Amino acid sequence: MPLRLPGFFLRTRDDGATHSEAAHIPGGRSVRDLVFGANDGLVAAFAVVSGVHGGDVSTHIILLAGIAELLGGTIAMGLGAFLASKSEREYILSERAREEYEVEQFPHEERREVRSIFEQKGYRGQALDTIVEHVTADPKFWVDTMMTEELGLSVAPTTAPLRSGLVVALAYAVGAAFPVLPYAWSLSVDRAFALSIALTLTALFGVGAAKTKMTGRPWLRSGFESVLVGAIAAAATFFAGRLVAGAI
Repeated sequence: MPLRLPGFFLRTRDDGATHSEAAHIPGGRSVRDLVFGANDGLVAAFAVVSGVHGGDVSTHIILLAGIAELLGGTIAMGLGAFLASKSEREYILSERAREEYEVEQFPHEERREVRSIFEQKGYRGQALDTIVEHVTADPKFWVDTMMTEELGLSVAPTTAPLRSGLVVALAYAVGAAFPVLPYAWSLSVDRAFALSIALTLTALFGVGAAKTKMTGRPWLRSGFESVLVGAIAAAATFFAGRLVAGAI
């Protein structure tokens, strides 16, 4: 019976040896976009809020700065993710089209490339001949093999640019809202800042811990690392705001 662990399946042989397999995460790319979009939004907005607060200004000014960062960052991150996914998709499709053309027009050269690829993996003799014949018997499988083995690419695009852009934008906006929200409530500047710190660091810890679903690292360590990064960014901008305010 396999022993189920968080994120892994652990199999134990009779001699006590174990083998683990990471559990597949449905919608892995979207999960990644959510986690990293939220993390960027938290850190960026927290840094802006802290910097403006360090300038010793009113709650209203800090709120305006936070909202401006939230809106601008959301648009920039969403468009950036969209364009990056679109470029990746176009590149993979163009490389696949090139491989399909070469397999159709230059089959002998491409067959030699297949043989060379598997020779470098250690196959020889009859085993190598069998593999080459098997790969080149089906043009689609042949192109798939060249995409993964020769170019190191996916056999086909795995991301939808629009979805990626929307997921990143939404996650960024949600993350950026945590540091800003306290300033929208009827609180003094200091109380709003204290609540902003508490909300943001708690959210950063949660996002850092959530990243371990993809990285496999210890959740406690990852959570505290995210908190540390956010705290460093906020401290730097806070003292920068103090210096600027003092110089004016």
